[in-house]
Amino acid sequence: MRTRYRHQEEAETAEEAARQTAEHEAMEIDRHEDEDEDIQDADAYPQEYIGPQAHEFNGHDIYGRGLGARSDYGPSEGSDTGDGWDALDTPPRTPPPIPPRTPTPPPGDDEPEDDFARITAEDYREYDRWFGEDQAELDEIVLEMLTEEEIDSIKMTAIRLFGHLSEGNYERIRYSFRNKVQFLSSYRIARKLCLLSGVTPQPYDCCINVCYAFTGEYADLEFCPNPKCKKARYEGGKPVKTWEYLPMNPRLRGLFKNSEMVTQMYYRADYVQEAGAMDEYIDGTRYKRLTRSKIVIDGEELDAFYFGGSRDIAYAVMLDGVNIFERSHKETSTCWPILAINLNLPASERVKLRNIIPLGVIPGPNQPKDFNSFLLPFVEEAIEQARGLEAYDVTRGKDFTLRAHPIFISGDMQAIKHAMEMKGPNGKLPCRGCEGCGIYHKERKTYYLPLVNPTDKPDAIPEERIDPDAPADALASLDPDNLPLRTSRRIAWQLEQMDNARNKRQYNDLARDFGLAGHSILDRIPSISRPDSYPHEFLHLFLLNHGPELVSLWAGTYQLGDNDEYVLIADDWTTIGLETVEASKTLPALFIRPLPNIATCWRLYCGESWCFWLVYIGPIVLRGRLPKKYYDHYMELVNILKCLLSLSNTTARIGQLRHEIIHYVETFEELYYQYKYDRISVCKLTLHALLHVADDVLRCGPVWVAWSFVVERFCREVTFCAKSKVVPYKTISKHVLQMSQIAAIAGQFPQIRKALLFGKNDAPSPVSRMEKPLNLWQMKKIILFFGFRLYEFFLEPPVCKRLARFFCTNYPHQTYSAWLEFIPERCERWGKLRIAKGGDKIRASAPCNPASAYGKRDASFVRYVFQKDKNEDDPDADIEMVDAIGYGCLEFILAIRFPDTDKAKDFLGDTPPFHILAHVAEAKGVEGDGTERILTFTEFGRKFILDITSIKHLAGRVHTQGVRQGGEWAIVDRAERLANTNFQVDERGG
Repeated sequence: MRTRYRHQEEAETAEEAARQTAEHEAMEIDRHEDEDEDIQDADAYPQEYIGPQAHEFNGHDIYGRGLGARSDYGPSEGSDTGDGWDALDTPPRTPPPIPPRTPTPPPGDDEPEDDFARITAEDYREYDRWFGEDQAELDEIVLEMLTEEEIDSIKMTAIRLFGHLSEGNYERIRYSFRNKVQFLSSYRIARKLCLLSGVTPQPYDCCINVCYAFTGEYADLEFCPNPKCKKARYEGGKPVKTWEYLPMNPRLRGLFKNSEMVTQMYYRADYVQEAGAMDEYIDGTRYKRLTRSKIVIDGEELDAFYFGGSRDIAYAVMLDGVNIFERSHKETSTCWPILAINLNLPASERVKLRNIIPLGVIPGPNQPKDFNSFLLPFVEEAIEQARGLEAYDVTRGKDFTLRAHPIFISGDMQAIKHAMEMKGPNGKLPCRGCEGCGIYHKERKTYYLPLVNPTDKPDAIPEERIDPDAPADALASLDPDNLPLRTSRRIAWQLEQMDNARNKRQYNDLARDFGLAGHSILDRIPSISRPDSYPHEFLHLFLLNHGPELVSLWAGTYQLGDNDEYVLIADDWTTIGLETVEASKTLPALFIRPLPNIATCWRLYCGESWCFWLVYIGPIVLRGRLPKKYYDHYMELVNILKCLLSLSNTTARIGQLRHEIIHYVETFEELYYQYKYDRISVCKLTLHALLHVADDVLRCGPVWVAWSFVVERFCREVTFCAKSKVVPYKTISKHVLQMSQIAAIAGQFPQIRKALLFGKNDAPSPVSRMEKPLNLWQMKKIILFFGFRLYEFFLEPPVCKRLARFFCTNYPHQTYSAWLEFIPERCERWGKLRIAKGGDKIRASAPCNPASAYGKRDASFVRYVFQKDKNEDDPDADIEMVDAIGYGCLEFILAIRFPDTDKAKDFLGDTPPFHILAHVAEAKGVEGDGTERILTFTEFGRKFILDITSIKHLAGRVHTQGVRQGGEWAIVDRAERLANTNFQVDERGG
């Protein structure tokens, strides 16, 4: 039993008496008043658990509707009210008995009237220690206090949020099944989520046109500081518009209340760095430099190193802009989500929706004029994280100082331009990574950044790009191997020059010359540095900008001149679109969603579609159609993409990649720009940015660490919930808030985490009548079989002969004739298998019905390995068996069990009595690795039997007529060592 606090002992008698008196007086006043049930429930929650927005719950639910007086579950079945079940009154509760009056004792001479006057700092520290020691126990108590109704309501709320059900449908479900299952009202569940998660939004006023947020230096203004706006901040004493920032610190503390989550978050500390490896952000020079540096906040050096503790958290900040309405009547219907990615988690966990940390959504409909004012709450919190937060580790049972540091900020180029306060193409130095001087195009009013100066208009070349020592016949250009890189010190000096400008005009001129828009508030964060903390993002740079621009050149939609030889013939481009559509039928659904016609519907392509088409489909359908020098140049881009997508890399390989990218950019300018001023628009900033990608990887880690697929998926959630055309941004804020609360609750309480259903991908896989899950055979833990099982499959003579040949080759102690006679007439036939440990799911071709929905995507073409004689072409050489790679169609799977008799045992000898074998039709004439070069075939050849472990993974094939007039099949082998850009499996996490 713990010793009670001194001040509590002294105040106990007076406190109890005062409470009883207050209860009695309140009861006398409210004895005959009817109270709404939800309002009574609201009184049951302490004010401190609700936060600064508690006043919003007084009489209204969080969705802006008056609660009125209504029951949680509506009218009874016999009710005949005409106003609906929402309008029924709730019967008043029976008043409690009147407690006896106890006079409040007067304060004594030795006891002050204020019971807490004697609390000292030591008392507070003692309380903190006591609370920290019992935190895990308190969490268990909270869980034990949760009723079944509350747990069901939390699960249903998760389904509503991630299933994109409207609040109205939630209330319909709640009412319709009120006699079978009870859910809390929207108001009560919102209160419960707030209580359990500790996530309470911080509202900030902003301009109605989203020019500025009234924070920092604008906190006391009553009108928008934008000269072109000047809208009032208040109307009728209330802010016209607000936005909500979701504090990050409570959620970081909550991560250490779950022992399972704590174990996963040691990934960063336990990561083993290998010399020369480039497999994680931990291998990057940015992270390593931080770990060797002490934390410095506003010039004050702390006695702590970055990531000096094993529980310190590294995270990335992601920004993006999203158009919430697909066909808006306005061009401005955007919002700007901000979220954090917990880099302490393994790569497979950090991008799941349950583990991302939303920080808020900057509302629209316009683009903010000053992003700094909206980012200020995050910056202040990040500084607090760098100083250290008091947290409790449930696994160690004690308090500790938690520090968290953002190590890089990523997003699309538009969002990063505003976050970094850069001019972009509107500045003379348009690149955020270097000080390469741009060339201004007067008609397009934009700065372009080619390596080579235009040869046909020397007067357009700025002085900074002219080398007086260069030979007269040499092409003047920037040196891609030695670009003038930006540094944080150089940027600081340039900002100082801008601040010292004599007037606004000189300030704007300097801003244009330096390519800077002003100071970035993110520079205040100790671990963030311009430009080192802002790597170029892979998705937007390669897949949504440069790749589509290249395709538009081939299609002729981006015309630079007349009769360009790289423009495809109209018939060829039409055929390429049809071949792309047909390719979806012979590509497994595991690879990619159905691809639209790229000739007519390429605007429907998302980042995932562009990645697959550029890497796998384009090399096949463009072969023989695109002129050779342009095709070879395109294949350089394919190799660059494959290297960047590799899950395992080395610093030496990235160094080599840097030279490959330089050669690609130089060749691009030679082929498409042709050093002509009128064609300079092809040299966009996205082309120049490719030159910095290799350095970004060496500094910040592989591209998949910072790519925007996760934020794009989060934006999809945002657009799905923006169903209200009247107040879409309030709907988005509430949706994101409850998503954050659900994720925080799941992170803190393991029992709730397991109970929640975070989307359809975590639901058990449905099993049809024709399928039966099996786990009877796991040879070397490689294969797991299931489905389409026939117990008495008749083995036709050709199949028996292939089986006899297989057994005679692998078990030669018996002759071919003996094996042929010994093989049983019937066996089991299976139609599906899955490679264990997250491998491919393969569906054999024979049991599959092409007319069914599942039969429209072929998942039977596989890659396999077999043994061959290395010297088969030399009859005089000795036999030397080596592994070889082949491709073919898996027709069906045989499970052969030999009889368990003495005669059979004598025949088999050491041969296992049970075998699972694959019946394969080979791709005729194909041999080699399809990941290294394009392999083609025209027909399937012989059929044979393989051990099931010889099947390695799925492959695909695309039919094309680019080279052979009659057409041929080209093999698509999606290498396992490349990062997949699709998120079809377990994308939400549960």
